[in-house]
Amino acid sequence: MKINNLINFFLVVFSPNRLIALLPNSLLRRRKGQMALMMVLTTLMFLLIMVPVIEKFVQNEGKWSMKSRKTALAFNLAEAGIDRAYWKLIENIDNWNVVAGGDDIAGYADDVVYEDIDGGSYRINMSSGDNPREIIVIGTGKDFSSKEYRAIKVVYSKEGVVAALQAPVISGAGNANIHWGPLMSLSSMDLSGGANELFPRKYARGAITANGIYADRDTDPNTKGSNHGPQEDPYTEWWSYNEDPGVPDVLTPDTSYYAQLAQNQEAYLTGLGTPETLYVVGNYSENNLQNGVCTVDLGAGNGPEPKVRFITGDATFGGSKYFCGILIVLGEVTFNSGGKHPLGSITVDPPTDAWKEYQLNCPVRDGAQEAGPMSTWDFSDTTDAYGNTTAADEFPGDAGNLQDVGPYNFKTGRVASGDTGGIGVGGPLSYKGYIYAGTGFIAGGSTKIFGSVAVGSGGSFNGGGCDIFYDDMLDIKTINDTITRTSWYEVTPVEF
Repeated sequence: MKINNLINFFLVVFSPNRLIALLPNSLLRRRKGQMALMMVLTTLMFLLIMVPVIEKFVQNEGKWSMKSRKTALAFNLAEAGIDRAYWKLIENIDNWNVVAGGDDIAGYADDVVYEDIDGGSYRINMSSGDNPREIIVIGTGKDFSSKEYRAIKVVYSKEGVVAALQAPVISGAGNANIHWGPLMSLSSMDLSGGANELFPRKYARGAITANGIYADRDTDPNTKGSNHGPQEDPYTEWWSYNEDPGVPDVLTPDTSYYAQLAQNQEAYLTGLGTPETLYVVGNYSENNLQNGVCTVDLGAGNGPEPKVRFITGDATFGGSKYFCGILIVLGEVTFNSGGKHPLGSITVDPPTDAWKEYQLNCPVRDGAQEAGPMSTWDFSDTTDAYGNTTAADEFPGDAGNLQDVGPYNFKTGRVASGDTGGIGVGGPLSYKGYIYAGTGFIAGGSTKIFGSVAVGSGGSFNGGGCDIFYDDMLDIKTINDTITRTSWYEVTPVEF
């Protein structure tokens, strides 16, 4: 305690303030003057150092503000180009078709510099996307005063054919099989016989029922959030009761447009001395329709259009047949059993995503199963795989390596290095293209279609022995050609 008191005494007695107080007044005044002088000198030194820094900062801030303004102007000009392109696309369907087909529209191919906005200019480039339902637009803006550039890339998409088969009601029996694309019902879906497989993916707004080994699907609408199965992605095979992502409406083709196009094409071909029946009022029936010409060029500068057959009543096709294009029937469509013509021995490229339909099972393993409900089966077990593996030819066009597909010939199988082989060989096609059946679709044994089948409101599908191979490149003019922006991001600009 004494030591502490002693320390405290010395701290008090010899503190800086006390020592200053003991100094003579003359010395104290001299010390205060020195301190004031040091403060003045320090302040002057600080000002000498900081004034140029502050001045430089102010100058740079002005430059930064100006650059920001110019950059913002260039960005706004790029957006103006995007807006101008959008209005051009919705101006009429022909503009979309021109760009989606790989051609240019004057003023929208980086060939015109627009200067209708004060302070800068912009240009636009529109090009085709990965499929006919997608267009890429790049708008590039430039500020006049400093040549500041910004560019925006936008992808627009249009509603299109999204399934191999889409119908209000689907009742698949016999040996009906769907390949390369999903199966969609606007109400219920009932699968039996050869149609009851674990491929392709299945979507319904109502119940999905089946008989046989894969009867374990869903009939309970009260399990919202779990109306899919049998397992989580990528081993999800079905979605019932409109479980997300849901089932879109069947697109209604523009019947007025296609009716007129069918009449124009029929008149044109007749004038060339090769008449065909393309437009029919009432019912129509034909056996042995064998025609491999899929397009017609009316010579109007628009290039070839798909050949259109438009029938206001019911249509029945039988015998040995192959034809192609767009078939729109306001009544019921029937493909009777019969031989397939060699014209249908064509080679096509499967959709790049075709492999997604075979995650649970492939045709080479039809009927594969385990004991108990499907939700407990180990689909990822590579020693006893049900679905697609790295091996080739497990489904039509399967080139192996899980996600690879290759050219496929409907008579001989997958085309690989000049050789042919693989699963799914069953004879040539009966039809290639898009089919719209207003009130129903019926197909007998040996019918094989490459494209898509859509059934109108109130109709149903009964596949029988029909096989449908999905074509994701179909582009159909519908009553409501809605265009939506699917992506937007900034890209490195190209100066002009």
